[in-house]
Amino acid sequence: MPTLPTRPPVPSRRRRRLLTTRAVQASLIPLSRLRQLAPVDESGRGAGRLADVVVSWNGSDAYPPVTGLVLQRGDQQVFHPISTVVRIDAQAIVVGPIAEADSGFTRREGELRLVQDVLGRQLVDVDGAKVLHAEDLFLAPVLGRLRLVGVAGSPRSILARVVSTWKPDSERLVDWSAVHPFGDPGSELRLQVPHEGLRRLHPGELADLLEELDQPARDELTTALDPGAVADALEEMEAERIEDILREAPPQRAAQLVAAMEPDEAVDVLRDMERLEADAILAHLPTEMARQLTDLLGYPETMAGGFMTTTLARSEPGWTVKEVREQLRELSEHGADIDSVVVLDEQGRLLGDLPLFYLLAAEDETRVGDLLADTTPVTVAPEAFLDEVVDRLTEARASSVVVADPDGRPLGRVLADDVIDALKEGGLRLKLPWLFH
Repeated sequence: MPTLPTRPPVPSRRRRRLLTTRAVQASLIPLSRLRQLAPVDESGRGAGRLADVVVSWNGSDAYPPVTGLVLQRGDQQVFHPISTVVRIDAQAIVVGPIAEADSGFTRREGELRLVQDVLGRQLVDVDGAKVLHAEDLFLAPVLGRLRLVGVAGSPRSILARVVSTWKPDSERLVDWSAVHPFGDPGSELRLQVPHEGLRRLHPGELADLLEELDQPARDELTTALDPGAVADALEEMEAERIEDILREAPPQRAAQLVAAMEPDEAVDVLRDMERLEADAILAHLPTEMARQLTDLLGYPETMAGGFMTTTLARSEPGWTVKEVREQLRELSEHGADIDSVVVLDEQGRLLGDLPLFYLLAAEDETRVGDLLADTTPVTVAPEAFLDEVVDRLTEARASSVVVADPDGRPLGRVLADDVIDALKEGGLRLKLPWLFH
């Protein structure tokens, strides 16, 4: 039986990339090769050494155009605008004359030096969802201009490029339009707007990237992306890695990420942090959210109150199924934590816990109260220990239990996967030791 893919096929992200065209592949110019050439003027005399290639960079042009070459002549660097470059390819660099007054190189806004600013930097290939170091860069003539079109991150490819007849393997190159680069604070290389492809990555893919990036690049990425996207990725990571990222971030940014996490996930992370670190984050959260998380932190992680989620879909008996569905749409980002809708009386006490299947099967105008006859809510107290929660779930053959206070008001919900996580953290080895032999 074939294995089903766990993520969308990578090729779906690689449409309209220049490196897929034969014309561009045939005209690629490796930067490493250019640096081996000896530039000459039109009479064939030496013109110095190629120190750098300059491109115009604003983040919006998928393939930055080359604006000129920086040549080293003795102790002076001379800038040749691309308009004065007679020839540039993998075999030769020929430059024409330039005005003496214009010969010195001064970086202009939005310009990058490929050798100085890009080589050796960390990049994210959003097509392959991977981190690489820029070991070589590739230029090619496109639409009448020489442009930066690709990057290679494999160290082995550098050795191959010393041979002038080497033809690059397009499968080992990354199209520059699929790249998000990282630079030092204040660097021209930094993008204020993240690459659109980063927003399409699955949380698990983004989590893998965050784990591979060094701290400055990780800080840049978590700051550039929407807190909700980063929070989804953090929830895919081990607790220790999440703590590292939150510690490295300023408290205000860390609080934004915690606020975007599911409450039970946020509590798990805060519980494992040093008290001062957790308090610093809580101090930057909205008052009601900070109070809610503080209350949850008051329960031991072995009690239902310590590993429940406080995200609840609520309804009243007089609501129609259509009205409940509209509320569920508003809670779609919390879909993984909602398998039922709690039905409450006027005092907020639990009347029933309506599985989503009942809402799916019912007509739009059906009253919620009419669906409760066949349901019996499964509840536990917030002080219930893990074993009791497991027993209640198995007895009722339910996928979740409602955590309610002594007056019957729901405080949260424990889903089956919350129980599994809690068992993994502490109780599973004692309860089911045979799994670990």
